[in-house]
Amino acid sequence: MDFTEKATITNPRETSNPLSTLLFWWINPLFRKGAKKDLVLNDLYDVLKEDESKRVADDLSREWDRQMAKAKLQPAYRPRLYKALLSVFKSTYILTVIGLIFDECIIRVAQPLFLKYLIVSFSDDSERWVQYAYAAGVCLTTLIHMFLLHPTMFALQHIGMKCRVACCSMVYRKSLELSKAAQGKTTVGQIINIMGNDVIRFDTNLLFLSYLFIGPIQLAIFAYFLWDEVGPSGMAGVGFVVFLIPIEYWIGKQFTKNRFNIAKRTDERGRVMNEIIIAMRVIKMYAWEKPFSSMVDKIRKYEVKSLRMLALYRAFYLSLYISSSRLVTYCVFIAYILTNHVLTADKVFFILTIFSTVRQVMISYFPTAAAAIGELFVSMNRIEIFLLLEDQDQSANTHFKINPTTQTEKGVEASIVMKNAVAKWNKDKIALQNFSVELRGDQLVMVVGSVGSGKTSLLHALLGELPVTDGHCTVNGRAAYASQEAWIFGGNVRQNILFGNEFDESRYNEVVKVCALEDDFKQLPHGDSTIVGERGVALSGGQKARVNLARGLYQKADIYLLDDPLSAVDSRVSRHIFEQCVKAHLTGYLRILCTHQLQYLPQADHVIVLEEGKIKCQGTYQHLVDEGIDFISLMSTDSVDGLERKNSVIKVEEVPKEKKPEEKGKPEAQAEKMAGGSVTWGTYWEYLKGSESYFGIYMLFLAFLSSQLAFLLADWWLSQWTTAEERRISNNNRNVSTVAPTTTEASFSNNENDEGSMFMPRHTWIPEDDSIDYLGEQFYLLVYSGIVVAIFVLTKFRAIYFFMFCIKISINVHNKMFVSLVRAPMKFFDDNPSGRVMNRFTKDIGAMDELLPYSFFDAITIFLLMISMVILIIISNYYMSIPTGLLVIGLFVMRQYFIKTARDVKRIEAISRSPIFTHVAASSQGLTTIRAAKRQAILSEQFDGHQDLHSSTWYTFISANRWFGIWLEVMSVVYLCVVTLSFLILSTVTSYKSSDVGLAISSALSLTGIFQWGMRQSAETENLMTSVERALEYAKLEPEAALESKPDKKPPKGWPSVGEIQFKNYYLAYEDKDVVKGLNFTIKGKEKIGIVGRTGAGKSSIIAGLFRMTEPRGDLFIDNIRVNDIGLHDLRSNISIIPQDPVLFSGTMRYNLDPFDQFKDDELWRVINEVQLKEAVPALDVKVSDGGNNFSVGERQLVCLARAILRKNRIIVMDEATANVDPQTDNFIQNTIRTKFSDCTIITIAHRLNSIIDCDKVLVLDNGFLKEYDHPHRLLINPDGHLSSMVKHTGKASEAALRKIAADTFSGRRASFVKKDDELQQLDNFSTVVDTNEN
Repeated sequence: MDFTEKATITNPRETSNPLSTLLFWWINPLFRKGAKKDLVLNDLYDVLKEDESKRVADDLSREWDRQMAKAKLQPAYRPRLYKALLSVFKSTYILTVIGLIFDECIIRVAQPLFLKYLIVSFSDDSERWVQYAYAAGVCLTTLIHMFLLHPTMFALQHIGMKCRVACCSMVYRKSLELSKAAQGKTTVGQIINIMGNDVIRFDTNLLFLSYLFIGPIQLAIFAYFLWDEVGPSGMAGVGFVVFLIPIEYWIGKQFTKNRFNIAKRTDERGRVMNEIIIAMRVIKMYAWEKPFSSMVDKIRKYEVKSLRMLALYRAFYLSLYISSSRLVTYCVFIAYILTNHVLTADKVFFILTIFSTVRQVMISYFPTAAAAIGELFVSMNRIEIFLLLEDQDQSANTHFKINPTTQTEKGVEASIVMKNAVAKWNKDKIALQNFSVELRGDQLVMVVGSVGSGKTSLLHALLGELPVTDGHCTVNGRAAYASQEAWIFGGNVRQNILFGNEFDESRYNEVVKVCALEDDFKQLPHGDSTIVGERGVALSGGQKARVNLARGLYQKADIYLLDDPLSAVDSRVSRHIFEQCVKAHLTGYLRILCTHQLQYLPQADHVIVLEEGKIKCQGTYQHLVDEGIDFISLMSTDSVDGLERKNSVIKVEEVPKEKKPEEKGKPEAQAEKMAGGSVTWGTYWEYLKGSESYFGIYMLFLAFLSSQLAFLLADWWLSQWTTAEERRISNNNRNVSTVAPTTTEASFSNNENDEGSMFMPRHTWIPEDDSIDYLGEQFYLLVYSGIVVAIFVLTKFRAIYFFMFCIKISINVHNKMFVSLVRAPMKFFDDNPSGRVMNRFTKDIGAMDELLPYSFFDAITIFLLMISMVILIIISNYYMSIPTGLLVIGLFVMRQYFIKTARDVKRIEAISRSPIFTHVAASSQGLTTIRAAKRQAILSEQFDGHQDLHSSTWYTFISANRWFGIWLEVMSVVYLCVVTLSFLILSTVTSYKSSDVGLAISSALSLTGIFQWGMRQSAETENLMTSVERALEYAKLEPEAALESKPDKKPPKGWPSVGEIQFKNYYLAYEDKDVVKGLNFTIKGKEKIGIVGRTGAGKSSIIAGLFRMTEPRGDLFIDNIRVNDIGLHDLRSNISIIPQDPVLFSGTMRYNLDPFDQFKDDELWRVINEVQLKEAVPALDVKVSDGGNNFSVGERQLVCLARAILRKNRIIVMDEATANVDPQTDNFIQNTIRTKFSDCTIITIAHRLNSIIDCDKVLVLDNGFLKEYDHPHRLLINPDGHLSSMVKHTGKASEAALRKIAADTFSGRRASFVKKDDELQQLDNFSTVVDTNEN
């Protein structure tokens, strides 16, 4: 399929030295480039060789195969994905975790110890070198922590990326091997959801898993030191943390439960969304936008219900983490005070530093890890379930044997032998029964039968797609296959034909010639290099069918299986393909042609007639004639003409060509739009406005402000309390030190009259009143307790309110996106592949649902915390105002430098995901063709290529993030050194209290982590805001015209009552090129009109304009109402269409007939009986698989007919509705329409001339111009007329019959467009299958 490679730029990480790797210096060139211009994909480095999708997927597949082999030996054993992952990545993961353990359990434990000794040194007259040693210890442990934390965290992210890539590739490979039964158990939407959401857990959740055991180890170590320092009082804090562990475990379990529910509901939304996007044209024509919006809204509400619960749990544990900074230390301080101890600065800040670390690990990382492991196992379980679906394993089927060795390789004659073969789609649905046939060598075998008789099932059985469950089937030779429904993937025409094979010019040109594509290539703007778009939207139906056929012919094979390739082309091209392709080009090969074109039966070497999955009769054409088979009596003398022409070659008639458009360089697929520059404040405001509540925005700001003020009030009240305590002790014991006996006066004050807080020095903002009355310890304790409780409540309220607020925004934005999407014109869906659209509704909405609120909350909270800490440091040592100011400026400058590159990389990363999803969707649609051509390996290779492109962007993104983090840490460590050394240097000229030193250095220590995390979270928030940007872009798509009419333009009730249609000076253009030009004609009420013309004549464009799928120019009136002025729903809901490509949605038959419960069961059963679907539909709730694949094309078309009958409209449009059905079904559909819609205006784009020859009028189009429009008899009087030319191509006998019917209807000897009589029925069933266009 189409695959665009990026420019090769070797990743400098491959050759970087250890220091460059440690400091992420190797990525600097990209930052310099990003600072100068907006980055594009070709600016990014190649994926590392160790990260290549094929390499990691092969490694994981090997281990998964071992799990599967073990399960075969031990039936009770279930293969486990996590065991396979551990086998591949265990050693790297263990080494990384060892580094993390060393950091968390040794380096971070040493930090508070060095800080404690440094603080004590300011009060015990320690020597200067001792103080410098302790200061160096504080700075060095911080530096080592930095050098350990970022590389280990990066390594864990890197492992997570490899796990994701490997699992995605395995899932894709599995999707190419699923059996037909397994395909019914899954959907494209589910596969995309696994790749879009489930595997992302590896990227995010592996980071924290190791903290499940690191946390308790670190807590035990710190508990020892706390006991040594403050005795049993320290256990109050430890006990509180331990008390929180079961709560955190419960939160983790709830995360797992809700993650599972969310995944299921997101799957369902993805499935429905994928179906809607693919079927949007039909949905618009049926005017089903609003009901489908309601259905998606209902599914989304179920999803949001679980999202709300997930957000509540996340808010609870985040607020618990924040408030615990006061709760834990509150427990220790209160316990220490109540046991008659006096707090000293070294103890206070030792405790604060310890619990700052413990709080981060045990109250943040630990519950995150608990939730993460639950989410990971949910996601891995979903992947396992998919990987354990049944494979299409031909080798394991003892009833089916295929020997793909070509006859040219071994000199073996190609053959197919079936003996009493029975094939089933599933346990309940038999497709072929007692099938016995033997075919060998150079034979043309034609298979005929009615809709659902088993023609396609036979080909699928020969391909190994349909399991043979009994009897025997042997296929000798390599088979090539051309499917009934043309499968065209995104790319150019040549890529679709070659399909991974090497280009052989002579072979290619021959295939193009025999498939009658030469003239089409001349018409296409770039010939066979023209980009066709997803599902071939740039091609007509006939062109798609012939490209699909050409792909099958280009394959080198011994057996060619052709599933009705002639139905979608006109009679001239049909004859050309049969004579030059099927007969001449494929001479020497075994050919099996399933067809409804009975006129070619005399030229077959062997004919098989099927009925309900059984062989009704088989043999040579003459043998069947001798046996007196029913269809023989329906054949005319044209059959004899066919026999006489058996070895002739018909030259394709030359037709006038449009001037080939001038080429404009090499064609390229329309690229996905990528925003440039920074995420503006307007985007943030648009996001907040998505809540649709200005009061809510005000409350949000108030919640953050009030909770932060509560934290400041706690510090202020604690200062007031400790100051009052010092006064009391000073007044009562003027000659006694205010500190513990082991500490000198310098612990808190340089003289008796200098009063300061135990936690911070006396500051000008603390009220100073020597005469203040002491309010009592109990009062201070109660007020402080009240403030701590207020902090707990306010932080809970803030977190819960914020997350609920964000969920509301996400709901509203999704709703706006979907409404905007369904209101977008069809050109949007033609230009944008389904994978691109699905990416916005899966990845981007997923980011808004779950990732953005967390990052946004963190960024705001840390920003407020940073402001408070900076103020505290400056107050402690006002000399620090200058370096603090420089640090803040430096950090913001670095952030701006970083964010420009990171933002571009994030946008490129988001866009590089879309081709992965598009590739998956396209592969799923053409799975049978892919497997028949044995192209799974090539498709997997291309998928790996798409993944490698994405991996290069993701690796660059996480590397850039770590570069930012480590260099922010470097700046913060420098700042810590400046703060620490400032006290040592300035202590020679001024005296500092130990509380000053403790406050400043502990705050600076916190800032080293908080600054970089806050900056990274703000940058991550901006990166995630690109998802909001992309979502808002889809929320503002240019819409079609209004769905509802203005009151003064509203059509009257019962409109249209007559069904008269007038076209006046009517034009319609695509891409500024007129395809319908100045039409003027009138269709009277109840008239039956046929529209004919060659490919590109403008037939379908008339229908597109009638439904206003593309807005026409000029005037179009229905019952004297100008349809250009009315609402689209008023128009479309009053016209019924039976489309050429029938669309069914996965679900039930009831849902497909009546998606919105408008009709009673008896009405539904009535139409099912009327369209003869009773046998195929045993119950209204019978399951319809993805795309309706468990029903034949003909049966799907009958469902569309049933829909039209239910709607009971006055105007019926048949857009080549019988192109892919057999003559018998065509007869049935035509008769049903003629009887059920006799009082309706009917417009038929003709596929068979017999379908329109008895119409009231026939309209002939050519190159967008109206060439003829009158009763068919009048048109046939002109021997040189366009219609006359078409009729001549049907053969002498059928031409005479067609002319007679036209004359009889004109003279009144027979009624126009009524139920077919014997004459017309006979005409249908022999060789009059005359296609008047190529779809």
